[in-house]
Amino acid sequence: MTKKLLSFSVLFLNIIVMNSQTISGKIIRLNSSNPIEKAALLTDKKSGTTSDEFGNYILNLDNVKTITISCLGYQPKTITKGQLINNHYVVNLQEDVNLLDEFQLNLTKVSLDSLLIKTAKNMKENYLSSPVKQDVYAIENQNLDFKKLEFELNTSSLLSRKKRKLAEKELMQFADNLQEKNPAFGTEFKATVLNKKFYSEERKKEVDSYEVTAIQGFKKIDIGNGVTLENITERLQNVVLKHLNSKNTYKVKSGLFKLEDSLSMLETTRVADSIAKDNTFSDYGQSYPLRNIKYRSVFFNTSTEKNFLDQKYYEHQLEENEILGSKKYYVVSFNPDKSKSKYSGKMYIDPTDFFIKKIKYSYADGKRGQHLNLKFLLGIKFSENQHHVTVFYEKNTDDKIYTSYVKESKTNYAYIDRPIKFIENAKDKNKVKFNVKVEINVSEDRETFVNNITDFDADSFKKKTKEEIKEAYKKRTSYMSKEDYAASNWKDKVLINQYLAQYN
Repeated sequence: MTKKLLSFSVLFLNIIVMNSQTISGKIIRLNSSNPIEKAALLTDKKSGTTSDEFGNYILNLDNVKTITISCLGYQPKTITKGQLINNHYVVNLQEDVNLLDEFQLNLTKVSLDSLLIKTAKNMKENYLSSPVKQDVYAIENQNLDFKKLEFELNTSSLLSRKKRKLAEKELMQFADNLQEKNPAFGTEFKATVLNKKFYSEERKKEVDSYEVTAIQGFKKIDIGNGVTLENITERLQNVVLKHLNSKNTYKVKSGLFKLEDSLSMLETTRVADSIAKDNTFSDYGQSYPLRNIKYRSVFFNTSTEKNFLDQKYYEHQLEENEILGSKKYYVVSFNPDKSKSKYSGKMYIDPTDFFIKKIKYSYADGKRGQHLNLKFLLGIKFSENQHHVTVFYEKNTDDKIYTSYVKESKTNYAYIDRPIKFIENAKDKNKVKFNVKVEINVSEDRETFVNNITDFDADSFKKKTKEEIKEAYKKRTSYMSKEDYAASNWKDKVLINQYLAQYN
């Protein structure tokens, strides 16, 4: 009786699991039970995920028949949904002894000068130019860490004592809320982007033009109620406007900030309501990740301090060879040789045809990015303190080099101590004034992955005028729902994780 009950329970449990959509499991090494990190799981529905540092994974099995599990250094395995359930969602992978060939094990010695010259020549001659069609996946996150946030409302001929106290209370609540929560934001996009170069008479060189198609985007929930660094001043203005005469208009003056001639609470409320209901993004704006990776990765075409191969600006050293994936590469480190040069890093160069497989760089010791210190004169200070970049390159079927992946991390510091004045558009020109003091660290992370590089019919692709680009920015698409995002095959960086797994 007990055995029958147990068998029934197992059967009942399997039926429940078979009809559930999302499961959790573990990837381990055969014969050792050690967890395997960054193993890629891909279903026959083209959805998937990767395992974490403990080998754990979460996977949606809705309408799935088979799952393929792969990881660098292990033999790939394809199993059915039933097999996965019967194994209690635990998958064993067997190590794959992938011996490097003799050439890769014993790289010939080359002179540093020769290696740099050959690499620069190859990258310039063989980097993929337009027209091309590519799939672009981009993820961006921003965190605001307020170190100081103070508002001081001065005496005013526009506010009664009661309204002034209410405004002061709201300003304090606004400051406390931001400092407590430290707003965080995140967006993910996947799009197909067409790219073609055109000669610009204005800039006297070829420039890229883009067309964004088949785009999807997801906006992650923020914890700052929509507050961004850019709209803090606007939100502060609205706190004060709320307690002023809603029928009147006001000029807003804030030192270096622009002068607004017709700001009113009625108009501000109308615009705010419109934005709140508009959960959309600009299609053309999502060509930015592709423009940014070209700016970061095609450094070898410049003749400035941004060219890490240029011996006028950088000191180079040939390091010990390293393995990426299953191949060995020459490694060249570089450090600033002139005051204008800012970065230090490493390049991984393919020994067969001298193309850069990977480069990573960041600010060298004692270096930083943009810096402005007018704290005592104008109450403004800004500094870009950290900047880390990692780039991977691949080749297409025609052996042309293209940028496949870029990760960029920044940390900026900003200090602002400025007065904001409201001046009534009336004969008496009554005013209200308050001071804003903000000290903040802004952290930004951006990752972009490019694949499925193909040709397209470029004859129909015409160069956009400035007016056409402005119109293109106006085309907007709604962000995906949580349900649609959860069902996508690119959620949670799965495409990036699968790509990078081959090089870990």
